[in-house]
Amino acid sequence: MPNTTKIRVGHVITRFHGAGGAKNTLMTCAGLDKSRFEVDLIVGASADEWRAKGAGVNWIQIPDLVRQVNPWHDSRAARSLQQLFQQKNYTIVHTHLGKAGILGRWAAHRARTPIVIHGLHGATFNPTQTALENAIYLYLEKRAMPWTHKIISVGQDLMQRYLDAGVGRPQDYVIIHSGMDLRAFRQAAHMTPEERRAKRQELGLPDDAFVAGYIAALEWRKGHHHLIKIMQRLARNYPHLHMLFAGEGFSSQRLKNLVQKAGLNRRIHFLGYRNDVPEIMAALDVKLFASEREGLPQVLVQADTVGVPILAFDAEGVREMVHHGVNGFVFAHGDTDSLAAALEQFIQQPETARAMGQKGRALVDDRWDISTMQRKTEALYDKLLQEKGLL
Repeated sequence: MPNTTKIRVGHVITRFHGAGGAKNTLMTCAGLDKSRFEVDLIVGASADEWRAKGAGVNWIQIPDLVRQVNPWHDSRAARSLQQLFQQKNYTIVHTHLGKAGILGRWAAHRARTPIVIHGLHGATFNPTQTALENAIYLYLEKRAMPWTHKIISVGQDLMQRYLDAGVGRPQDYVIIHSGMDLRAFRQAAHMTPEERRAKRQELGLPDDAFVAGYIAALEWRKGHHHLIKIMQRLARNYPHLHMLFAGEGFSSQRLKNLVQKAGLNRRIHFLGYRNDVPEIMAALDVKLFASEREGLPQVLVQADTVGVPILAFDAEGVREMVHHGVNGFVFAHGDTDSLAAALEQFIQQPETARAMGQKGRALVDDRWDISTMQRKTEALYDKLLQEKGLL
């Protein structure tokens, strides 16, 4: 008789809200064939259960799994994960992001889980941290490699950063880009001038505005403060220049205070959380990106899909979606002088900016479809199961 026992899979992530890593995790879980796989979504203290509705997963919360380093909570979380893995007898444990990746892989090793996969959505060590912080994270990443059967990286740049740092070998990695639903962005690419004008009016923008937008969580590491500095520099010479910040986050009030202090309340607009991002993206003249670190920024894929030119600071994955001088420009992180000069060039030559934006659409193919990510992930599971003699 055929074996009808489902393969048990545990996905582990610390924070589960609206960020890219959480979306990737949820879509991966949702895409697994539920006639073959029984899927648990194991989250930390900070998580929105409603987001997992309809994904066909069992929700398990570990209260001691918190984002910040805390020896007391971290040790308790590691033990809780080990006990859970032993109790559930998972065939596959698939961890995501930094904290859950380290503790989850240790616990899976201790529980003798047959297959351990880590999802790499961003670098835990990066130039924006202190040397001590990077040394600790790098040590932990190297320490976790022997417990890991495969690392899924969302981008080439991110994988290369880890390889250059001596974390694993090329054969330990596979690249599976984050899937996303781009249908609304493809539709927004064809908005008429009248629809675009109406969206701008809805956002309270003047008809003659040149609009630069940044869609990102309002967190300090996302670099909004650099863009505020650029607006301070250009505002007087270009009174029709406006900036949109769409998103919400822990640094919201701090950033609003900076804008108020700079006297830019009428020129920088905080939109908060939005469910019309594709239309907002299409209403922009230029998409800005200023984050310190990423895995592969989904907003750049979306901007390319819409056909909006991009001005960005360099981070993992940026150059995969922004070809310097083709569909935008990329500068060293924090180089506000160069980004301001490029923005000034776009303001003076809006037709050139629009033409560059259209070239970005050629960079978006089926690699970014949700179904592609889901299919490749399940194929990897099957490959590892076969190698272990478990399929």
